[in-house]
Amino acid sequence: MAKSFAQQVDEWTRKTKARVSAVHKKSVELLADEMSTSVREGGRVPYKDGNLARSLLASTTGMPKTAEGPFSGASVGIVTATLRVDQPVWLGYQAVYARRQNYGFVGADVLGRVYNQQGSYFVEYAIDMWPTIVKRAAEKTRQGVESRGT
Repeated sequence: MAKSFAQQVDEWTRKTKARVSAVHKKSVELLADEMSTSVREGGRVPYKDGNLARSLLASTTGMPKTAEGPFSGASVGIVTATLRVDQPVWLGYQAVYARRQNYGFVGADVLGRVYNQQGSYFVEYAIDMWPTIVKRAAEKTRQGVESRGT
């Protein structure tokens, strides 16, 4: 028996909501990838020992707090697995020196050491990439849907 119009619309709506959710999750994951790709790997995050990139943390309750490292790795996959489209998500670095690496620092620190460090602006770069990231996430999602035939 053929599906009614209402059944078809409901099915389409469910699929559409699932696809929007998939694009949202994939976009957050790709943004986190951009924010944790070091200079050594072709990204913009400064690299000394990889600790800064590994300090990236995702949260649905607020901006992650800074902490002392070393850090084991990002939590983005765990957070995005249950992320809803209407739910805010924060991505932040736990490394206490992340702000200086991003914005730079000129002057003396609390220990009296003098710095003239140029910023890398890796956070701003990732933000600028957001439209491209969403397009890439939509394309990856579409390819996944087409490969499954759903």
